[in-house]
Amino acid sequence: MQFLNYFLEYNRYLNILGIAVILAIAVLFSKKRSHISGLLIFHALLVQLVIAFLVLKTWVGQEVVATCAAGIGRLYKFADDGIRFVFGSLADPSGPWGFIFAIKVLPIIIFFGALTALLFHWKIIQYVVAGMNIVLRPLLRTSGPETLCAAANSFLGQTEAPLLIRNYLKHMTKSEMLVVMVSGMATISGAIMAVFAAMGVPVQHMLASSVMSIPGSIMIAKILYPAPSSSTEDGLPSGYKKDEPSPILEPTTTNAFDAVATGTCDGLNLAINVGAMLIAFLAFLGLVNFFLGTASDCINAVLTGVGSGLQLPSLSIDLIFAYLFAPFGYLLGFTGREALLAGQLLGTKVAVNELIAYGDLVNLHVSDRMLTIMTYALCGFSNFSCIGIQIGGIGALVPERRGWLTELGLYAVLGGALSNLLSAMIAGLLL
Repeated sequence: MQFLNYFLEYNRYLNILGIAVILAIAVLFSKKRSHISGLLIFHALLVQLVIAFLVLKTWVGQEVVATCAAGIGRLYKFADDGIRFVFGSLADPSGPWGFIFAIKVLPIIIFFGALTALLFHWKIIQYVVAGMNIVLRPLLRTSGPETLCAAANSFLGQTEAPLLIRNYLKHMTKSEMLVVMVSGMATISGAIMAVFAAMGVPVQHMLASSVMSIPGSIMIAKILYPAPSSSTEDGLPSGYKKDEPSPILEPTTTNAFDAVATGTCDGLNLAINVGAMLIAFLAFLGLVNFFLGTASDCINAVLTGVGSGLQLPSLSIDLIFAYLFAPFGYLLGFTGREALLAGQLLGTKVAVNELIAYGDLVNLHVSDRMLTIMTYALCGFSNFSCIGIQIGGIGALVPERRGWLTELGLYAVLGGALSNLLSAMIAGLLL
């Protein structure tokens, strides 16, 4: 009876149904259903459950994540020192001007760009992700390069992680290329994670989600596009050895100062891109909402003119996506208003980006449980604009595969979104 009550509490039984629905959707859109590996699905789900259990239910896992979260919080304070020096009193949100996103958030990306470049120069990042690769590769039966890239995406961005395997990209199958793309869509980079932490998103759950998404993104990608049955399928050269050891990429910077300078410039470019995307997407979101609202008003006027008592609600893109994604809100265990809010946030994340979705999540002042579970559901770059980012970033490393990138773009968005929802369902079972 106690076991049954546990699954009835917070509608956890719906999370189990949600996992089945996510896998069913992935199978439905699979390119080669007959090649799907049931063993890979089992192992990937098992690894995700183990990671979630360690992080959410054991003091060791909680202590490790809490320590990492505290470290990121400390790094944020270091970044704040530089922000206060450059912007002065404008960096103080308690002033009459309040919280200024461009001053309090975007400069953090610059600092973390420099920090990650320094860690890459010292080969710390390379050996961390290589260690993850050693653990995961035997369980998931995937090739070294694709596993390494999926692991690296839990720390690096979706255009930086492929650098670790740049010499292998031209030899990859479409199945392996989709793993590279989905794993990039299903995670967020360390620099962006610091931004979300500054906004009030629980960093310990973002960290847990990024690690859980490593096996999850591989599994979803391998369902959507299973590995080829022959060594020459999908353009894979017959001389390519899938069991080659994973590469440890040598840094291109000459010394630590060069690494910091290069990372700072890269972080600046990223910060500018983030700010520019926010301006453009929020403007277009307002434009679309204006046309939708005007259209609904015109329809209501016509209905009133013909004497109909039927009236449409004032349409907006948020309202449309709220109802479109509401079923996933219910599968996450939410009901009523929270289910609709969850659907709205999921829709905003896919249609616009996760930054806007996380901002809405924090400002909605939802329950602690919803904040935690939605942190997992939104923790990824899976949105339409990132298709262009991956085509530009990965396409620059392997121009001969640009056609594949455009062909697999929508699959990558779907795979990343499903992977994030899967992590949220598993987290919901344990919380």
